[in-house]
Amino acid sequence: MALAEHIENTRSRALQDALASATAGHWLRRAAFFEAARPRPGDFTGRATPEDLADRDRWLAARALACRRHAGLVPLADDAELVDAVLAEVA
Repeated sequence: MALAEHIENTRSRALQDALASATAGHWLRRAAFFEAARPRPGDFTGRATPEDLADRDRWLAARALACRRHAGLVPLADDAELVDAVLAEVA
């Protein structure tokens, strides 16, 4: 890959990431990942104590809540066409 092509791909990917993080769907998906990572009964816990698991659960729940709140603040709806249009504009 030529250097110019690599730079262009990196620039496009950075723009895609910036636009994605400005959508509610992005933050709702992040919240879902944090929720899915919360400890559940029956999970293998290794050497984690009940206190460790409770701390982890609180931390993950707080992150999920923060992401859901952030989703309500972002300016863009999920719009793949908008991302494509912006990329075409700057290309």
